[in-house]
Amino acid sequence: MARFLRNYTPNRELDYKDVFIVPQYSEITSRKEVDTSVCLEQGINLDVPIISANMSSVTEEDMCLSMHSGGGIGAMHRFMSIEENVKKYSLVKQHKGECFISLGINEESKERAKALYEAGARYFCIDIAHGHSLNMKNMIHWLRQTFGNDLIIMAGNVATYNATKSLYDWGANIIKVGIGPGSVCLTKNQTAVTFPQFSAVMECALYANQKNIPIVADGGLTEYGDVCRALAAGASAVMSGKFFAGCADTPGTLSPAGTKPYFGMASNRAMKLIKREEDMATPEGKEIEVQSTSVLARDIIKELKGAIQSSMSYSNSRNLSEYRENVIFGIR
Repeated sequence: MARFLRNYTPNRELDYKDVFIVPQYSEITSRKEVDTSVCLEQGINLDVPIISANMSSVTEEDMCLSMHSGGGIGAMHRFMSIEENVKKYSLVKQHKGECFISLGINEESKERAKALYEAGARYFCIDIAHGHSLNMKNMIHWLRQTFGNDLIIMAGNVATYNATKSLYDWGANIIKVGIGPGSVCLTKNQTAVTFPQFSAVMECALYANQKNIPIVADGGLTEYGDVCRALAAGASAVMSGKFFAGCADTPGTLSPAGTKPYFGMASNRAMKLIKREEDMATPEGKEIEVQSTSVLARDIIKELKGAIQSSMSYSNSRNLSEYRENVIFGIR
């Protein structure tokens, strides 16, 4: 586990911006010596531990293919018809790509899971705002009863030790961490419910490390250094929408000003997509416009890989396991 400078024990919960990585003596002469690869689960081998967020303004088939070609993986959103979802997944599969398929916790998501399983999908992401809940427990149990161990389940979101343990006990393979840290998430503003993301990752990693469970740090990333902080704190991978929102691979129509919409999945716009008008009175997400560029997701991944390699070299770490052991954090 990561250590703090001078064995200091934080007396408060921390966000990424609250911490820094202390430079140390290193025998690494080139960042080319540094390996950023990770095996999340059997069959999910990533050259760079990055997942594009399962948001309708970020990840559809083009993003999944670009993420795959860059050494990461995409998580396709679920805010579309089942038929369209199967079609888009089949296009990814046709081009020998791989991706996670997103599910909710209702009856429609069970039908979605059956259709996508028939189409060949085996990596599923149950994605709800409050993952430590009876609804999540029931959905994981249903997936296991229906498909057995013939699939990999990433489940979330959670932010505590006990929640990580529960999701693992219920049958999840990968735990997604993050309650309210995202730039277009308003959960913390509307409900006061949140957990500072750096501390949430460390908290969940306390249990995950005991069982060798991968955790994915989802949201709150504002700069590439935050990815390094998350990985050093115990995450096996990170998930981001912000880094990819302006890429050419994202869905959405360009405005006359050359922007695309980027919105949280509990925003009014998202609720309209799935016809949940009852949740529109108090949205927990917002919509912004981001400048669209010609940059592809795989270009972002290349930059991220370089940043991670450099950070690891400052802590004399040749792989992510060494990085988590070697890093010393300071508190601003």
